[in-house]
Amino acid sequence: MLALALALAALGTSARALPSADELLDSALAAPAAAYRGRVLVVQWYGRAPDGSLRTRASELAVAVKPPDRVRRELLAPDGSVERVLVSDGSRERATLCRTGRTVVAQVPGAGETDAAPEARREILRRNYELIVGTAAPVAGREVWRLSFVPKSAGKARLALWIDKDSKTILRVKRWLPGRPFARDSQFLVFEPGAELDDSLFRVDAATAEIAAAHPPSPLTMAELRAKGAAMPEGLPGGFAFESGAALKVRGSVVLQARYTDGLSTLSLFQTDRPVHLPKNASVPAGRNPLPGPLSASAAGKIMQWRSGRRHFVMMSDVSRALMGKIAAAVAAAR
Repeated sequence: MLALALALAALGTSARALPSADELLDSALAAPAAAYRGRVLVVQWYGRAPDGSLRTRASELAVAVKPPDRVRRELLAPDGSVERVLVSDGSRERATLCRTGRTVVAQVPGAGETDAAPEARREILRRNYELIVGTAAPVAGREVWRLSFVPKSAGKARLALWIDKDSKTILRVKRWLPGRPFARDSQFLVFEPGAELDDSLFRVDAATAEIAAAHPPSPLTMAELRAKGAAMPEGLPGGFAFESGAALKVRGSVVLQARYTDGLSTLSLFQTDRPVHLPKNASVPAGRNPLPGPLSASAAGKIMQWRSGRRHFVMMSDVSRALMGKIAAAVAAAR
């Protein structure tokens, strides 16, 4: 009887120790509190080949992180040798191709800037996703919590984070579209928290080429985009809300871009007055409901092109084919 009481008490203690979804979300969004290093395996599935087999690719990286914002990533070849090194000191980043020795240094995009609307984005996320906390099998030999993001709208990817119980570091990230051959899984194979990392690992100095630091254009509001001729709505099906816009000059033509978010996923919509010629990617079958234009898949996500009157549109996202069709219809209705 005493053993049963002790077992029930232990079960109750374990249940009470389960953190809230907001606590784990805070941990996932926070900068690392301590240095660490490790080895990460990244596997990606992006559609099917003509013979029906899955298109996949895998890569392995050696990673070192030192707070607050210094990061070193080494892309490894199958034999374990280093192919490419990416180093960031928070303001500049250096890319080195080990085979040729060529090194490029550039400014880190958004360095020194602060997120103007983190709470708004968090509110959008909570509106569009259900957050579920649970336990999971260890990752890289470490005890973890699992934080799952389940979309409230059909056609969007699910996300799961495996968060180290002690260091609060994200040790595994998996994103997948249920029932479809599109997914990405990144996880630590080896994880060493509290590692002693010399500052020289994160030095950004010598370069064979330096990219001029061009100041990015100020983000545009939807009103400013529309004043330039954009035919895009404030919100899109699937809970996507307008986040920011831009006007770009590409080969003499103006390209208007609207960036949307549901708090977790991003969707980019481009509008031009000329047809856009994109690199050839794997074509995605039409399906039951016709789409306004061709749909292709790449390792970067799905791309759909269509024409509406004199305007040409390109959409980039990882949502389902059906949801992309609904979004295109919403854009057409916004003219």
